[in-house]
Amino acid sequence: MSISKKYHRTSQTGNKRPVIIDGARSAFVKSFSAFEDCDTLELYSRTIAGLIQKTGVSVDEIDEISCGVVLPQTKNGNVARDTIINLGLPSHIHGYTLNRACTSSMQTIADAARNIMAGHDQIILAGGVECISDTPIVYSKEARRFLVKLNKAKTPMARLAMLSQFSAGAWLPKPPSISEPMTGLSMGEHSEIMAKKNAIQREEQDRFAVASHQKAAKAQAAGILAEEIVPIWAPPKFQVCVDKDNLIRGDTSLEALAKIRPAFDRKYGTITAGNASALTDGAAACLIADEGFAKSLGLKPKALVRDVMFVGVNPHDQLLIGPALAIPLLLKRNGLSINDIDLFEIHEAFAAQVLSCIKSMDSATFCEEYFGSSKAFGLVPDDKLNLNGGALAIGHPFGATGARLAGSLANALIRQNKNIGVIAICAQGGIAGAMLLERVG
Repeated sequence: MSISKKYHRTSQTGNKRPVIIDGARSAFVKSFSAFEDCDTLELYSRTIAGLIQKTGVSVDEIDEISCGVVLPQTKNGNVARDTIINLGLPSHIHGYTLNRACTSSMQTIADAARNIMAGHDQIILAGGVECISDTPIVYSKEARRFLVKLNKAKTPMARLAMLSQFSAGAWLPKPPSISEPMTGLSMGEHSEIMAKKNAIQREEQDRFAVASHQKAAKAQAAGILAEEIVPIWAPPKFQVCVDKDNLIRGDTSLEALAKIRPAFDRKYGTITAGNASALTDGAAACLIADEGFAKSLGLKPKALVRDVMFVGVNPHDQLLIGPALAIPLLLKRNGLSINDIDLFEIHEAFAAQVLSCIKSMDSATFCEEYFGSSKAFGLVPDDKLNLNGGALAIGHPFGATGARLAGSLANALIRQNKNIGVIAICAQGGIAGAMLLERVG
């Protein structure tokens, strides 16, 4: 069998400018609903296949496929490479999977952009996936060690003897958790800390959530969200086609949200299921290419990936405040002010988290503490923020959100006839990222 001519690309005909050709995603659905019997490999495979079909790129030209996944997978540890094999794509395509919490697919896009700028690759499919409906269940260390020893037992009698000595309680599985491992607090509890520290009131959070649902519902009705979505036939019977986000509630209201009890601080809390993003299944990816090479193939770029900034913050203070640092640092590095940005996509993990970040960037005290400047960086205008709603309405599959935002922003810049946009995402571990896009199409 001969090795594909694409196995080692010998000529570089591009200009080393990384551009987004297009993005695609599955519908984002509430976990344990439409994709209940799905897994990460199925979701990512169908999304990648849809993106290839949507862009018309020749599979022989693809150099790499990457994938961000947050919840560890036992069946498919390298979802990206398994996707290549699962779809029967050319074997020369290499693939890797990473976990950078909720910035995972932003990281895969950043990696793709850097590879293209270095001249290493010219066509990369980068994205992420999360299928919380298929979360692996973890057993105690005692149970895991016992199973290993049981497997090594040489006779049935030896196995029986071991079983008689094992504690039944050790078989109890550990329930899945999305708590911060180094603080022991959940994301919601950390957001409560931020809400209190930044004086973000309950009504303000609910109002922001209602606006997100209304904007998303409007975008859904106008077919804007449908432009992003790859229809997927849901297993196991493949009789239902999932082609619509199912968390959006365009009819929600302040009155309805006000009736929901706090979820993390029952007595004094302000964060509820109504102003927090829901557990979500979904996948998203973008085709990132060398601009010159893409044009030689007849592919039309949408946006240039100008720069990416990742930061870390003290997780014991404001765990999810990172976008308030990443956005100013990214813009300053590129000689831009907040007024130069036409559109913002700031991830909505919790309404309190987004509002805290926006308020902090417009705070002289915050900017003095973090940047050594007594001048506030500025306020993100409402009419530039999350035009088609955010994760509060659409949902948040951890590994996929960055790629959804990148694809959505690239489309929005063209649709709105705007030039420059910024994505920002907070994440577990006190990390965050921001990405600067510039319209090309």
